[in-house]
Amino acid sequence: MTRHILTTLLLAAAVGASAQNVDKYGVSGIDIHKRQNDISVSFTFDPQKYHLGLTREVTLVPCIISAESSDTLRLEPIRVGGKNAWYYDQRNNESGQTPMLRAGKGAPVRYEASVPLEQWIDHSHFAIVAQAAGCCPGTIPQEPQLTPVADIDWRPRTYVADFEFVTPDVDTIKQFDISGRAYVNFKVNRTEIEPNYMRNPEELRKILNTINAVRENKDATVRNIKLTGYASPEGPYANNVRLARERTESLRDYVSRQYPFPKSIYTTSSVPEDWAGLRDSVAASFLPQRQAILNFIDTYPGPIEKKNDALRAQFPQEYSYLLANIYPWLRHTDYVITYNVRRYTDVEEIREVMRTAPGNLSLNELFIGARSYPVGSDEYNNAFELAAALYSNSEIANLNAANSLMSRGDLVKATQYLDKAGTTPEAIYARGVLAALQQDYARAEAHFASAAQAGFEPAVAAREQAAFAQSAPDGVTFLEITE
Repeated sequence: MTRHILTTLLLAAAVGASAQNVDKYGVSGIDIHKRQNDISVSFTFDPQKYHLGLTREVTLVPCIISAESSDTLRLEPIRVGGKNAWYYDQRNNESGQTPMLRAGKGAPVRYEASVPLEQWIDHSHFAIVAQAAGCCPGTIPQEPQLTPVADIDWRPRTYVADFEFVTPDVDTIKQFDISGRAYVNFKVNRTEIEPNYMRNPEELRKILNTINAVRENKDATVRNIKLTGYASPEGPYANNVRLARERTESLRDYVSRQYPFPKSIYTTSSVPEDWAGLRDSVAASFLPQRQAILNFIDTYPGPIEKKNDALRAQFPQEYSYLLANIYPWLRHTDYVITYNVRRYTDVEEIREVMRTAPGNLSLNELFIGARSYPVGSDEYNNAFELAAALYSNSEIANLNAANSLMSRGDLVKATQYLDKAGTTPEAIYARGVLAALQQDYARAEAHFASAAQAGFEPAVAAREQAAFAQSAPDGVTFLEITE
């Protein structure tokens, strides 16, 4: 199931650009904007394109001419002249004419002008009228030359962004995990729990508080408490096997005495030597032999029982550091509390749980909650981002959050979510929408083509829209601005 949201970008169609003629007159980067009461034209003009005789000058008049050539709007002219003509204009231009630019000199300038809007302008031509003359009085001007630039058709050139939200599957069983790590201390070679020994009051409380948080959730039921005990590589391997196993079992017995759960709810396992934890700690350190130690951990060929002795022999100085600063933190217990939460079907209840205990909701329930709000509202958008935060590894949650953000114009943040949205046809299509909203229609068309080839039907029409939006003439931009 998908949900459609429409966002429209209005671009006007333009055909028949004459880029070669424009470049001939030193004109580039033409923008024509139609507003509520006027039409504006801007472009870059480069006087260095002109190589005129000393006394010659050229006047360029940008014009908008009706399709029937019966009406004309003339914009402010541009005057460019040779050296003597330019000096003459500098000394004698007292009539308020546009100051002359010197041919072959100076940096490009940006031309901007506007004229009142006329009804006939929707179907018209943009042209440049060029008239050459001499600078001296009595010089007979040459016949003006009209250079077509583009035919203007202000019918809306529209890209419609159709955001395809994906409905998550319904979970028949809503199962969640809460995990943590506790550093319960034991006396040397002992396995019994001493609740008040060293940091134990704080570390034991971590585990109990996690279990209590689930028990206090009226909609949750504890299903499993898994404890995994780890020992450091220090000491004989066989003794580490025993310590890791028996200490984990002692911790299980301690926790089980605090709650009325059946013994079947507990699962224990143990890791005699936490080499993975040691590797992570070394990788994050600044030890001079850091890479050599990592290579040793990764490639040691001998029996596991001898690995710590080999490490100590090969890196005696570093081993002292490891023993004092890293090994104590390798003796820990990881715990995972697995629990079920009842399903919610009433929309009002889902909304309330979203406010008070969003972690109780499945991805499908969050989707139902989001859709219960008006499209585009803060509640609607926040629900999709909440889902992506709670289910950060879910491609569907990231895709829907990206669609929500694109619908409100936050393309930068939408990109971050799309990076985690996977490679489904829906995700490929969404990347096409993002590209189209960025006005990169070539890339958008490629994404839409890929999604369409994968059988995603909405991509077919989207590809046609992207191709249409891409077909405006190069070097000329026509934009209708609604106020």
